[in-house]
Amino acid sequence: MKKIIIPVDFSASAAAALRFATYLSQATQFQLSVIFVYDPMIVSNRPDTARERQEERERLQQQLESFTHKNVRAGDHLPPPEIIVAEGVPPTYIKWRSLDDEAALIIMGGIGTSAGGSLDVFGGIAREVWQEGGCPVILIPRNFTDEMMERTANVWYGVERTIASIDG
Repeated sequence: MKKIIIPVDFSASAAAALRFATYLSQATQFQLSVIFVYDPMIVSNRPDTARERQEERERLQQQLESFTHKNVRAGDHLPPPEIIVAEGVPPTYIKWRSLDDEAALIIMGGIGTSAGGSLDVFGGIAREVWQEGGCPVILIPRNFTDEMMERTANVWYGVERTIASIDG
């Protein structure tokens, strides 16, 4: 099944990207793949033991599930989202996932928060993924309204059949 990859950092622009991806998933029947990537080597409260690392991973998984359920529009025709917490360098991991044959596109916020909490202005992670990723990337501004999302997503209805015919 083709997937829409949505890397999130729990920011307002990531929430907007996830909401827009929901509209596209309903239009295309592509599965949502919601991903939070963290680098445990650069966080200030880095867990030291295996138990602390597991607890941190479980906490992040719960936070990501909550964030996903808050921002995914429920629908009868929506495939269940894949929710992934991954360790690694965020742009590297996202680019790696974009090379998967199932990756149809990436939708992400153009401005979010980096590990240090400062703005990751367009040109950071989003730009690296956009320039070097293996599938198309759509960058969403944080003030992208639901009305704008729905109008934009309507253009995508039927695209899954077109991609299926290209893939053969």
